[in-house]
Amino acid sequence: MNLKFRAKDYTSDDSFESAEYEYFGNETEGWEIKRNGTPYLHLGPGYIPLKTISCGVCSTDIDRRFLPFPLPQIIGHEVLAEGLGENQGKQFVVEINDTYEARGDQNSDQFCKEGIPTHSPERRVLGIDRLPGGFGPYILAPVHAAISLEGVSPKAAVLMEPFAAALQAILASPPKPGDHVAVLGPRRLGSLILAALASYRKTNNSDFRITAITRHDHLVALSKSMGADEVVDLRKTDISQLKSQFDIVYDTTSTTSGFESALQIAKREVHLKTTNGQVMAGIAHLTELVVDELSILPYTESNVLFHWKKENRTNQNVFVFGGVSESVKENLKKQFTVFEGSVSEAENILNSEKFSNHLPRFDLVVVSNPEELSLAIRPNPNHENSLVRPRGAILVDSSTGNLWSEEANLVAKFFIDGKEIHSSRCGDFHMAISLLRDNPDITKALETNLISHRFPSDQLELAYTTAKDPSSVKVVVDFT
Repeated sequence: MNLKFRAKDYTSDDSFESAEYEYFGNETEGWEIKRNGTPYLHLGPGYIPLKTISCGVCSTDIDRRFLPFPLPQIIGHEVLAEGLGENQGKQFVVEINDTYEARGDQNSDQFCKEGIPTHSPERRVLGIDRLPGGFGPYILAPVHAAISLEGVSPKAAVLMEPFAAALQAILASPPKPGDHVAVLGPRRLGSLILAALASYRKTNNSDFRITAITRHDHLVALSKSMGADEVVDLRKTDISQLKSQFDIVYDTTSTTSGFESALQIAKREVHLKTTNGQVMAGIAHLTELVVDELSILPYTESNVLFHWKKENRTNQNVFVFGGVSESVKENLKKQFTVFEGSVSEAENILNSEKFSNHLPRFDLVVVSNPEELSLAIRPNPNHENSLVRPRGAILVDSSTGNLWSEEANLVAKFFIDGKEIHSSRCGDFHMAISLLRDNPDITKALETNLISHRFPSDQLELAYTTAKDPSSVKVVVDFT
């Protein structure tokens, strides 16, 4: 098959430029992608061509220039598409991770063997990392990432990717019976987290309260329609009055001030869902923390056993930075294989024979200050590998928290008080579709309330600008 078309690439100066693309190939032999007549990307077997119907604008699209992936690129990853060729007439939603598993490739790496294929360094990401996205008229989707749309309306389907991501936050940080949880910034993703919380509560017959926190009139009304039990308007209530009131705070603000507010009002946990690529509260690489779905926990005897609930594994290999107290090191050595040293020594260990047949990451990393914490997330500017395994934990020895820099005082106190930061990224589309089928009232709320603007594809720039405006909620670009 040969597809030629023009699309608008997103560039590093936050603008769009027109480019000519050509996709040539097929599912069994692979594809060649050309951009303006020059080879752009070679894809092996396992991709099917789809024609874009609609694509939502996400906060990640708005902050795309801050992410460590090459530009220009056709961005957009919240895709509803229709099939071509033998798939003509079928509609699909598309999971964004391009992995061995998604392509049906029998080859695999250690990440696939560990059950975390979406964290393989080999992966590409639709509309984010290399693979052309949904703001063009055609995409090439990994065959198992294209999920046939049955039982959910097209209006709700264009929201499937962000709803699945919202649901992932709830599964990673599930409310306990009697909890009072808050969604800070209930706009695009925040509104979907409200809907996911309401769906989760109903499906599981759970008992917890949901509060939305905002400062915009239209989001007050939206939050109630999306499942919030109550709404706090920050124009009427100062954030200081909410200190330590919420067991879990799901932060979807993508702002430094929002993250700092979340740290103040959380009683037990902040779940970080969106970031802006910048240093926040004295901690660098929090965007990458979310990408890797890492957690930051205070060092305790129970937290050394941390792993995601759905993972059947135990921690074995632990790296400890030099600033960590001797008592912590000695306690760890009683349970684990412990490695000590600097960040360069940590990388050398992961590249050594000791890890030749293992996932090249530590199960836990223990740090004593913000600098070590940031290095644990991204130790080397020349690559995107963390020291700690995806969905693993960085433990903070807070015994020296009073020595942290002034800009990190808030987060130091947060850990001293025994509180936790968790994060999550993409979600399971099949589970999201099932939840929406089981909760038609929530599906109806998504269809009715969440999409605030729709634009034809020739008005992509206007759609993008509108999505930046706080008065918008979800902006969708339509191709048909």
